[in-house]
Amino acid sequence: MELTKQHPESSLDDHQESVLRKRKRMISNRESARRSRIRKKNHANDLAEQVSQLVSDNKYMAISLKDTTQMFLDIDFENSVLRAHLAELTHQFESLSEFINAFSKLTDDDSSYEASIMCGNNMDDDESLFHCINILHDDQHVMAGMFI
Repeated sequence: MELTKQHPESSLDDHQESVLRKRKRMISNRESARRSRIRKKNHANDLAEQVSQLVSDNKYMAISLKDTTQMFLDIDFENSVLRAHLAELTHQFESLSEFINAFSKLTDDDSSYEASIMCGNNMDDDESLFHCINILHDDQHVMAGMFI
């Protein structure tokens, strides 16, 4: 009969062991779930920090883009003004070059007759030379007046 007594005791021990294993598993599962919740919370906090940093970076870049765009527009406008000024100066230079070439043709040895008519008959005469310089000076004022 003792054999039969051990059998119920062994069944009781198995049952207690099973309950004990279930409790350990339950405790382990709870601990695992707690660690999982902590990891999830930390991950959510990290993501929130990243969002905050990215929003801040985005604002900084938007301001930087606005400033850079304004600088580009200012420089583009200045460039347009300078191009217009260059075109005006180029036109003035071409006009003055034409004037100089025309005057040079008048004073060339081949055109001394035309120069003497324009400046006076005697090129060696100081008064005629002065008259010729005045004609040149007056022409320069006329040409300069074209550019003002």
